[in-house]
Amino acid sequence: MSFTVLNTQSVGATYYAFVAGVYGIIAVLFSFVIIFGLRARRCVKKQKIEALPKGFSPLDVKRIFIGKTYPRKLTKALIAYWGERGYIKVKQLSHNTVRIIRKSWMPEHDDGAVFFDRGTYVRERDLFNILMKKVAHGCPVKLNRPLFDKSEADGAINAYAVREDEGVYSAKHYSLKIASIALCIISALVAQIYNGIASGSYFGILGVGTSCIGLFVLMFVKDAPVFFKTIWCGGWLAGSTAIMWSSISWAYDPLGLTVTSIVLLFAGPLFLIRFVDYREKNNLSDYSDLVNYRRFLLRAPAAELRTHDYYAALPILYALRIKFLVAHKFGKQAPPDWYVNESGSNGGLL
Repeated sequence: MSFTVLNTQSVGATYYAFVAGVYGIIAVLFSFVIIFGLRARRCVKKQKIEALPKGFSPLDVKRIFIGKTYPRKLTKALIAYWGERGYIKVKQLSHNTVRIIRKSWMPEHDDGAVFFDRGTYVRERDLFNILMKKVAHGCPVKLNRPLFDKSEADGAINAYAVREDEGVYSAKHYSLKIASIALCIISALVAQIYNGIASGSYFGILGVGTSCIGLFVLMFVKDAPVFFKTIWCGGWLAGSTAIMWSSISWAYDPLGLTVTSIVLLFAGPLFLIRFVDYREKNNLSDYSDLVNYRRFLLRAPAAELRTHDYYAALPILYALRIKFLVAHKFGKQAPPDWYVNESGSNGGLL
């Protein structure tokens, strides 16, 4: 196969045709972000929520927000949740090590109960039973480690025929996500095809392909070790960026078409796609409560939050990942009844 290098007279018209294509893709992508990203926010009721309705657990919070629970990332949230509900007592051994003592079992539910029914706590009970078997002989628990291994967490999910995101996201949501990622990749391909036409070298297309490998692992391989993901993804993405960057020629690309496409290739899948949100209508009420409660916690003055029960809110603070932002506003409160620490400090949990 032979490629013809464009002469300077034909480069101009061809270049602007490719520029129009890439910026047209960007316009479509941002329309997805604006239209569908604001859809859920438009449905959030403007009201002050000082406490969540009865029934919210850390798993509910994650599922309602993102359609997934990831219980291996909720160690502190689940321990505080079970402690607050009176099922366990927590004895602090060191800053990040505790011993969990069972006070009672979580209640059983009807056979028809499913894990995504807020207030039934079916999946919470399954995970609780797994944990109790692991700590039955007094084995300590690390607060900075997952409570469950991958097979245990996956088993709790796969024990039910219904998907975790049932009632949260429809097929249209995932179609929009895939379309958005595809548009980012297509824009990079279009830019590199132009570079090939203009310079005669299509080497930059290889960079688009290798970047897809790094992005796939970074975005979809959730349980890979952090060190592995850092090295693997960093290598693929750095190498692909270098390949695509080497194809830049400002003489053929005065408007920075290649630079724009590289930025979009990484910013789109990693950041912009988070705003493409098409959730089910029956999820919007709970979603609205969570958004308003998080807004209250973040914006309320310390004087107001000091009147609230910090430990009742603690599991939700962990699930929302805002404890480090708002915990100090609750002021110093005596440790809860379910927590024991003979050293007098709060350790890494409270």
